[in-house]
Amino acid sequence: MAIVIVIFKTMALTIENFLTNFLRSFPEPFSAKEMLCMLNALNYNFTLGELTEFLDSDPRVFALQKKMYITRAGAFSGKVFSIVLTQKEIENKVLIPGDRCIPFVDNDMFSFNLKFEFLGKKLRTKKLELDKSSALDLFTLFGEEYNVQYIASDPACQNLKIAENDFELPPKISLTGVSLEPLFREAGAGRCARILCRVKDWAAGIIEVYPMAEKKENPYSMTESDIERQKWNENLETFLLESFDRMGPCAGMEEQLANVFYEHSKELCAYSCGSVHEFLRWSKKIDIEYFGVETRLWYKGQEIPAVGKWNVRNCGAGNISNIPFIARPDYIIDSFIKDQCYEKKNSVPELIRKIIPSDLRISEKEKKQLEMQIEDRNAVLRKGYNWFADFAFGQIRHKALDLFLKVENLVSDIDCNDREFQELPQQEMVTLSQLFTHITRILEITAGDMECADDETYAMQLSLEGMEANFEEIRPMIAGAMFDVRKKRFNVI
Repeated sequence: MAIVIVIFKTMALTIENFLTNFLRSFPEPFSAKEMLCMLNALNYNFTLGELTEFLDSDPRVFALQKKMYITRAGAFSGKVFSIVLTQKEIENKVLIPGDRCIPFVDNDMFSFNLKFEFLGKKLRTKKLELDKSSALDLFTLFGEEYNVQYIASDPACQNLKIAENDFELPPKISLTGVSLEPLFREAGAGRCARILCRVKDWAAGIIEVYPMAEKKENPYSMTESDIERQKWNENLETFLLESFDRMGPCAGMEEQLANVFYEHSKELCAYSCGSVHEFLRWSKKIDIEYFGVETRLWYKGQEIPAVGKWNVRNCGAGNISNIPFIARPDYIIDSFIKDQCYEKKNSVPELIRKIIPSDLRISEKEKKQLEMQIEDRNAVLRKGYNWFADFAFGQIRHKALDLFLKVENLVSDIDCNDREFQELPQQEMVTLSQLFTHITRILEITAGDMECADDETYAMQLSLEGMEANFEEIRPMIAGAMFDVRKKRFNVI
């Protein structure tokens, strides 16, 4: 059995390495029980419940029926998709991958790191200069809130310094692409406006490409391929609309597409496939819509609600699914301790009051355990704390904690049932959830010992300023709506 081979290959690995290697490469469906057997054989102690919870929340796997799972690598290896080249790319015989390999490749891998092969040979890299609008169009599916950062991460853009320019791109941008000259030679006299791609190695980001040359005497006539791609567009529209109704807006556009393309790979991963970009130009029912401060695929022209059939059962008091439960992971505790060190204070009771507010929903036993954890971490961190080394992060962390507590207080004030929750302003509730996620991510970064470049530090400062402005904008609307909800609970007799 293939699983046994994996065990022997990973005997010397740490648990983190084992899980990463497994989830990036295992090609077959597996159960949590089978994975638990592997971990037990490697002397790692997990319960089946812990492992199931981990797999259910890890974006590198899909949950299947009958308590089975499959990795992204297993789901998309060997699958085909197509890319329609822009006129600029055709003229220069170059491909800028951008977001056009979504959802078939590793979402954590930058597109300029993807490797493309033709007839077994790796295609060389080649830069292409584009105007700002054209460049942004090629990164649409990462979301309007992230596409500039993705572009700025390209080695060809290393001198842009976008943080210093308020995240504005210059009029002209150079991006890293791959040369398609071998494909154009293969296509001969045919017009090579579309290339077919096949995922060869998901973990390594290797994609095979082939020219799909077409010879049309009449550019306005419908060929058999055009008719098949029309059907492909119709299928994708149907499947996405169904996913909106069943799943709601997923964590991102990539996740929405990944679920749909995996569930319907037989219809969508065909050699006559279209591309997501041309589908969005074609569809009159689906578009990219705002979701709080982010963007998602959704019904065209409609506001995306915070609550729907996909999550309404989980939106009761104390369990609002779109707002993370107020927890205290290690990095939050470390952030409070380091902030007190940065402020040159040393008061454990004050730390405990901040980290464990009176309205935190935990038992007395959990509270005692948390207090002991705070005292232990405080003793450890103070020994190695260096105020000068922490100066840049200290300022950011202090502002982030201040906003974290404000957001947390507003979240704790939201006490309503499913029906009442739907009376709250939906987009503002979505934004509140997103602010909570983004703030905790900044705290996770600043709680660590990693060094950060000046432009990254500046980018976090700007991001925090934007979050503070967003919070001050939504707070009165949410607080006012919650006041109205409470007022309706009282009947005048």
